[in-house]
Amino acid sequence: MKIFLSLTVLSLVGLAFGAPTSSEEDEVLVITKDFFSKDSIIYSGKHEIVNLMVPLNGLNHENDNDHSSEYNPNSNEIDLNILLFFVEADVDSNGNRVDRGLYVMRNGKATKILEHGRDAAASRDDSNLAFFGAKDGIYVYDYANNSANKYGTVDYSIIGIGKEDTGDVIYILTENHEMFKVSKGGMRKEKINDVVDARQFVLDLSNNIYFYADDKQAYVRTINGVKKVEGLPQNPSSVTLIKPPVLMYEDAVPFVVDNRLYFIFANGTSEYFKTIFEPKAKPSAYAPDGFLIQYYAYNNKIYEFNLIAKFYDHVTSYLDTLIYDNMDKIQSAANKSPRPRQRQRV
Repeated sequence: MKIFLSLTVLSLVGLAFGAPTSSEEDEVLVITKDFFSKDSIIYSGKHEIVNLMVPLNGLNHENDNDHSSEYNPNSNEIDLNILLFFVEADVDSNGNRVDRGLYVMRNGKATKILEHGRDAAASRDDSNLAFFGAKDGIYVYDYANNSANKYGTVDYSIIGIGKEDTGDVIYILTENHEMFKVSKGGMRKEKINDVVDARQFVLDLSNNIYFYADDKQAYVRTINGVKKVEGLPQNPSSVTLIKPPVLMYEDAVPFVVDNRLYFIFANGTSEYFKTIFEPKAKPSAYAPDGFLIQYYAYNNKIYEFNLIAKFYDHVTSYLDTLIYDNMDKIQSAANKSPRPRQRQRV
């Protein structure tokens, strides 16, 4: 079932993936630099942020003081203390990526835990596990020590990692653009032969695999095999797959083609969501995973968007404006309305 986020929320947050509810067929939401306000910044770095991941498991459940929300009396807001992982990198003069480290943001503090970490993944369960793909294999997050430990026997140079919702199955994409399924505590690996020349991949909520190849065309792998996604622009300049929010289709993922937002589905179809990023306003990394609390990287910074707060602020502002603009009518109606009778004292 399609998720209908109001255009109001979309225009406020700019990046909350959903279909505009406007009845205008030609209405398109344009995302500009104005959506990235200074008061939404939670981290500023020296390098481009190329990956973001919010673990939707025990690492962010409110089961201890480290994950609890705190009231900030100076701003009347709730400090969420959400734990997230992000990756920084540069591009050299030859177009090659230069690793600048994988970080964890915890209690508002960023800590580098892997010098050559490149991607992060976690299951959506009650575990406290998160896994990282790095230049020399797979690592697992050590929550107690806020660090990363080697996991299993895989020693490939990994550029992408994904985790099934439950269980111990991990998918990795190597620097040679080969995909493997890793299980048995990282001790067993199987090559996935029908995923060929993948450059990036993500899993949907049903554990289908979406990837694009060197031709920048999207493909989906289900239990029925691999098929090309139809209905997308041909010969795009750039494409990006995005990990899906928890409250959306179980069998689809967001896909940015050049500056336009699409959803691609496990049945091989696609849908344009009438959202355009201005060239200088497109995020370098996306984390809409939590849906109501979302994170985006832009201009070496991480921005936090609280959709609940944004929606509430807009509604109250809209009501204030509505009342002000119609004050004469409201006053006139009040004057004509019957007055309540006063009670007589006995």
